[in-house]
Amino acid sequence: MRRLRSGFAVEVFEQANARSERLAGFLQVYVRNFSPEYRTKTNELLDFLERPPPDRDIVYFGLTYRGVACGFATLMYYPDGPLAIVDHLVIAPNMRGYGAFFTFCDLIANYIEEKPLVFDHLLAEVILSDRATTEHIASTLLIRLMRIVGFRIARLPYWAPDPSIVHDREGCKAALLFLSQPERVEIPAGEFITVVEIIYRIHYSRWYQRVMSSDRFMKYSSTIEAILEEIRSKAALENRIFLNGMKNLDLQFSFDPNPRTDLSTLGYMVLLSIPAAVTVAVALTQDIWVTAVSAAAAVCIIGIFAVHPRLRRPLRKFFRLGE
Repeated sequence: MRRLRSGFAVEVFEQANARSERLAGFLQVYVRNFSPEYRTKTNELLDFLERPPPDRDIVYFGLTYRGVACGFATLMYYPDGPLAIVDHLVIAPNMRGYGAFFTFCDLIANYIEEKPLVFDHLLAEVILSDRATTEHIASTLLIRLMRIVGFRIARLPYWAPDPSIVHDREGCKAALLFLSQPERVEIPAGEFITVVEIIYRIHYSRWYQRVMSSDRFMKYSSTIEAILEEIRSKAALENRIFLNGMKNLDLQFSFDPNPRTDLSTLGYMVLLSIPAAVTVAVALTQDIWVTAVSAAAAVCIIGIFAVHPRLRRPLRKFFRLGE
């Protein structure tokens, strides 16, 4: 019997391998294919792998295809959570078939099972900015791929506390994805808040406290603490936070399943209904005087609002004119 094997494999880098030349090749793949707006400096990645903080275990993964480096990802495990975070995931464009992604995820899962790592949640963030985090791949596609391998999206607004959040909060809107053990479709709001606090105050804040100047870190810290408080307030309004799986893509920042009707929309509806109402009235009565009265009333009403300065302002606001 003949056996066929995949050309993909994963190389695992732990503290003892922090300065290996092989790891440098995978970091080059990361640098070439990850957006510089959100990319972590490679010297920081090497330093933290070599000297990990006591609050976490760090391991890096390098994906190869027939021995050639083509992907990179990091895994940080927090025993106090217990939870783990997958980050910096990238696959070279020439290897970005779905097979490469799924194989990479499967091999990382094998590592987690063999270790074994015990956690309540395996987490990942996907930036929702129009500027793709990973070169040539849209955030919505990456989210769908993550959902296929078992991740679920927390249905609550979330911002990734990247350093750019200080001056570009809008660009840090993100989806927070959970792969829970055992699988769960919802979690208590208090548990969700605890998870986000670990992400903000430990995973990110302690990293940047080590690499930033004191002034820059103080500004960064005050910014993320304010956003954390906002997330905490939103979560506190909910009894449980739903984790959406393979249902319709439900992103808090890009899709609202129950959108509120905009005031300007109501204005245009009213505007369009005026001639329709006149037409219906004329059709029912078929009298000339009805047509004249309806037309005169419409002209007078619009004329009064258009001419009178106090009435013109709410009219413009109602129809959002001049914006």
